[in-house]
Amino acid sequence: MKKLLYAFLFVGLIFTSCKKEEEASNNPPSPSLSIVGFWIPNSVVTDSSMTVTMMGMVIDSLSGSGSTTEPADSAGITGYLEFTNNGELFVDDDTLNYIYSNNMLTLTDEDSTFSVPCSFSQTDLSITINEINIDTSWVEMGMAISMSMTYSQTIHCSRNTMNNTNTEQRLGKPNNWFVNPTVDKYFKNIKFNK
Repeated sequence: MKKLLYAFLFVGLIFTSCKKEEEASNNPPSPSLSIVGFWIPNSVVTDSSMTVTMMGMVIDSLSGSGSTTEPADSAGITGYLEFTNNGELFVDDDTLNYIYSNNMLTLTDEDSTFSVPCSFSQTDLSITINEINIDTSWVEMGMAISMSMTYSQTIHCSRNTMNNTNTEQRLGKPNNWFVNPTVDKYFKNIKFNK
């Protein structure tokens, strides 16, 4: 009887150990994600929409929406981002302090603090640097006119896995694209009548 009991325990032990090995190999530990590292901008996606109404009717010739994707350098985005583990962000020749929490990147420079939507994975980073929402209305020549416009510009980056400790290469163009966004080039010809 003891031999039979030992045989059942032995067989049960074999099946239990096989099962645990199998479970462990199917569920590898997930690496902890970190924004720390070098990120290279590769594209910029611009989304916009505008609806103009006059006397409650949508004016199709003045309304519309669309999305464009262009290489980062064509959109004036050059250089790279370096997020350090001590809360510093190097962009071109500027150093900003950053905090990342709940898909928001809060940046602080010498003069101001601002937050931008941001998400990342192990290999990709997306930052919305320009986001504009306008809802306005006015009366012109007795007609009620309203305009609703949204505009966003999102930079998509890929992680650079090469390490370079040469800090002189952080120096770049004097126009930091966080501090001096390129939204003005798109809207400089728009005039609003009030």
